[in-house]
Amino acid sequence: MIDWERRRRNIKILCAAHDVNPTQVALEMDMSPNTLTKFLNSKTPRGVNQRTLALILEYFNLADEADLDTDNPLSDPKIALRRIIDNLSPEDAIILNRELQNRFTQE
Repeated sequence: MIDWERRRRNIKILCAAHDVNPTQVALEMDMSPNTLTKFLNSKTPRGVNQRTLALILEYFNLADEADLDTDNPLSDPKIALRRIIDNLSPEDAIILNRELQNRFTQE
């Protein structure tokens, strides 16, 4: 089940960290100016549609919806790891995968 309250909180954290307000984010991503503001100020458990969510992820350079489900999107090491992995060449990804499997696979 999606925790929209947590996602709201994390988007607010990201806006503050990037020194932007929700309207600025919406306009820059070609959304209606009120879309994000309404979502962030909503007292109901409503969410946003997939297109809007994808635009939010793109704006904040997040790789996955799960990045909005963390306790703090600014300090979660898994988000940092995903960014590193996303920028690896295919060859480096294979090497890293082997190294991580060797180190962390339980026998």
